[in-house]
Order: sequence, then structure tokens, then C-alpha cells
Amino acid sequence: MDDARQAILEGLNVFRALEAWGAKLYAAWAELESDRRLQTGHLMIAEREANHARLLAERVRVLGGEPGPACVDAILAEQLAELKDLKGFVAQLDGLKRVTDRDKQRLAGCQQALDRGFEAAKRSDAATHHFWSQLYGEERVSAAWYRHTYSEMIGKRPCTDTLPTLAAEEVVRRAESASVVAGTPAACGVVG
Repeated sequence: MDDARQAILEGLNVFRALEAWGAKLYAAWAELESDRRLQTGHLMIAEREANHARLLAERVRVLGGEPGPACVDAILAEQLAELKDLKGFVAQLDGLKRVTDRDKQRLAGCQQALDRGFEAAKRSDAATHHFWSQLYGEERVSAAWYRHTYSEMIGKRPCTDTLPTLAAEEVVRRAESASVVAGTPAACGVVG
């Protein structure tokens, strides 16, 4: 396996592990949340993270690899144990910021693996780079909701009823990515 392909697989696997961790954390927070909007927001993001983890695992397989242990696993397990039972939106996000800052140096090598994989895909695998970029775009939607809602909870913004929804064009893009390529024969012989 060439160096670029190995870098891509390692980066995708790190990303997959991060997304699976996020799904578990945000789902745990949703279970503790009594405010329906905040609970829904956590669950929407948890579902998105779980879907990303699944898509990333599928992409690793398509590229000839197999999802496996990632360099982030032990640290993420520690963080999940520390964060999953935090109650209250502000306490949860403050806790997440605290462990992220604290563990930044410990995760530096993993961040570099993620960056190397992304750059290798950019140079040598346009389809994987496009896929990866789309997921990063969806991550920004989730992060923006958390930042915005945090500002509301600490009184810097008026309260709203916003949720971490994707824009309509992002949903259409997702649907189109699963469309059949023109000229591809039908999977079955049944005709309307």
C-alpha cells in the first residue's frame, strides 16, 4: 500500500473514532436533558455523528482497509467517562472545552494523522477528499449550534428555538450523493 493511501486510511479511521465518540457523548447528554429543544439538538447531532462514523467506516472499507483501533481511542474513553454524566448545557460545554484544552498536546499526533490523511486525499483521491470535505462542512453546522446555544444559555444572546439542522441544499447534496449514475442498469427486472 502506498504512503498516500496509508495516510488516508489512518486519517479516516481517526475521524471515524472521533465521530463515534461524539455520538456516544451527545446521546448521553440528551438522556440527561430536560429541556426538549436542547435534548433534540443533542440527539440530532448525536445521530449525525453516528451516521458520519458509519460512512467513514464504509469509506475505509471501499479503500481496501478495515476500521480498527485509532490513536485517539484511549484518550476519548477517558474523556467520555469524565463528560458523559455532566448535567446542564453550560456545564457540559465547559467540560468539553476543558478536556479538549487539557488533552490537546496528548492528541497532537492524532490531529497530525487526521491532517495528513486529509491532505493526502486532496492530492491523490478527489472522491475521498470531496467526501471528507462534506463531512467537515456538516461538523461546522453542529459546532455553530453548540456555540450559538451556549451564548444563549449564558445570556450573551436572546433565547431562540434554533436546532442544528442542515440547510436544504446540504440535504439535497446528501440525497444526490446516493443517486444512480446515468446509464447504470436497474438492480431488478421489475418495471413499473
